[in-house]
Amino acid sequence: MKSTFIILPMICLIILIACSEEKPKEAENYDPNKLSTVALTSTKIPDLSSDFLVSVYEKQELIKISQEDKALRKQYCDQSYLREHKLFISMGIGNLINPETGQAIPNRMAERAATIDAKRWASYGELWLTNNYEPPFGKLSKNFQRTVTVINKSVVGDSLFIFLASSLP
Repeated sequence: MKSTFIILPMICLIILIACSEEKPKEAENYDPNKLSTVALTSTKIPDLSSDFLVSVYEKQELIKISQEDKALRKQYCDQSYLREHKLFISMGIGNLINPETGQAIPNRMAERAATIDAKRWASYGELWLTNNYEPPFGKLSKNFQRTVTVINKSVVGDSLFIFLASSLP
């Protein structure tokens, strides 16, 4: 009986401590509201439909499949470059789950990967618009130095999709 009075408070204390501890960031579920952005200050970003964003994704995927197809690069740029706003819309993908281990990838790392991927596509767009849709996909040799803002983010399965608006001249 005496040991019950000692063990019971210890169990309650352990449960209390365990319940009050914060989860580590790596174990949190993805929260798209916690994404950081660099805002475009002088340009108003228009409302873009889901269909438009899906089409940007589809064109990027087609370019990955047919990397030498100049017509696909032109279609992508024609759609993604909003001339009246001087904005280029691109999409990047980041994994939320490590495909090799099945473990969660920290939100900030998935966000960073998706943002870098979207900036890479914006770099291609800028290059293609100024160089007659050359070079082919996979031949990028410049860094992206434009102002960007996240305009949409979503999670599908174990992937984070980030759409960026980038200012272009």
